Amino acid sequence: MRTIVVLIILSGCVTSAYSQIDSLLLKNFEQKILENSRLKSDLKTEKQNLFDLSAAYKKDTVVLLKHIKELRNELLSEKQKVLELNKNKIKEERDNLQMKIDSLNILVSKQSRTITDKDEQIAKEKANLKATAEIAKNDGKTEALASIVSTYKNQLFDDLIKSSTKGSVTRDMELLGNKSEIKPVIDDLKIYFNVLELLSEKYDAVQIKTAQTQLSQIKRQSKLLEALKDDVEFYKDFNTALKETLSQLVDLDKQKSAVRDSSVQTLKFNAIVSILTNYMYNYYNYTDYPYLSDIVLEIIKRKKPNADAGITDLLIKL
Repeated sequence: MRTIVVLIILSGCVTSAYSQIDSLLLKNFEQKILENSRLKSDLKTEKQNLFDLSAAYKKDTVVLLKHIKELRNELLSEKQKVLELNKNKIKEERDNLQMKIDSLNILVSKQSRTITDKDEQIAKEKANLKATAEIAKNDGKTEALASIVSTYKNQLFDDLIKSSTKGSVTRDMELLGNKSEIKPVIDDLKIYFNVLELLSEKYDAVQIKTAQTQLSQIKRQSKLLEALKDDVEFYKDFNTALKETLSQLVDLDKQKSAVRDSSVQTLKFNAIVSILTNYMYNYYNYTDYPYLSDIVLEIIKRKKPNADAGITDLLIKL
């Protein structure tokens, strides 16, 4: 009996415990249902908010795209306007430039025609001047040649010698050519000046002999011609005498030396001058022989500052 009672009590306790557990579970379940319901409601609200936000975004996007399109169209329109303006400006500038180029071409063409006309005019004037100058030149040349011919025909041979040179005679011969009326006198003058030139060269017996023959062929009255004949004839004597004078000076150098002594230098130079003076006195017109007179001057030039100066090379030149 006690056992039954215990079982009944245990059964009641168990039942009461299960009832409490069921009540607690039910309460928790109900709370979960409420929380779930709230979550669903929140989720729905969130979805609605997201939908509304997405719709608003899409709406804003459409508006923005439309605005962008409008701005793009406006930009294209402005760009087109700028292009048109630039195109018109470029065309205007190009047209203006072309007008300037055309104007310059016209001006250049006119200037070219003017220059051509001037060149033709200048060429004609040059041709006229050249022709006039040629006529004047020929007339002047004719007059000059006539004057030259008259000079050779009418002047004395001595006067022709004084007023001429070897070069002028050669030039006149080239200008006049072989005019028979004056050729003989020009030929005689050429002989005279060629022979006169020999006196400026070292003595050459063969050349002197030929010169004497040529001078003898000149049949004219002339003091200068006769003087030249004498100079040529006595060139050998003057040359030989100067050789002897130089030999004396060379011997003096061997016998006496100034040795940089001023008093001895003076004495020796006086002796040199004495020897030279003897030659100059005996052959006073030695200056008619430029080759010889140059040697005499060279002796003095060397011996004046230094009486011991060598002169053997000058002796070799004679």
